[in-house]
Amino acid sequence: MHCFPDICYKSKVCDLTDEIDILSSFAGQAFGQCKNKKMKEDLLKILNLTYILMGKLRDNCDFLKEDKLILKEIKIRYDKKGGKIKNHVFILPQGGLLAGNLHICRALSKKISRMFSKAKSEITFEACEIEETISMLSDIFYNMALCVNYENNVEEIPVILIPERK
Repeated sequence: MHCFPDICYKSKVCDLTDEIDILSSFAGQAFGQCKNKKMKEDLLKILNLTYILMGKLRDNCDFLKEDKLILKEIKIRYDKKGGKIKNHVFILPQGGLLAGNLHICRALSKKISRMFSKAKSEITFEACEIEETISMLSDIFYNMALCVNYENNVEEIPVILIPERK
């Protein structure tokens, strides 16, 4: 308990940081599986930023604008690549192990974004930098997964919308 004094807190912020820790673990796993040097560097930056993010939430202070800028640069890079690859609006989360982990990171990022909205009432500082940073993560992981599948010649499978029965 000495290492994690907040583990006993009944707090939405504590639950939020726990989810960010899970996200970081999957991002770390993706980092270990990644062979693309630039993507691996980006994943390491994201991994570091998620740990900084947890600390900022626990210490009750906002994310640094400089840290958010690093993530924004990464997002722009993968938005461009993903935009060139994307053929469908909705795809099934599939591919190899790396793409799968990136899709898990995407899904967790969306969950964390929703959890942050619920935890806002407990946050005693203006957390606009953190909120913007969290909302960028899902797009980054989604486009990274697209890039990985593209590099591995894995064709994306679109979601087939079933028409409503009348």
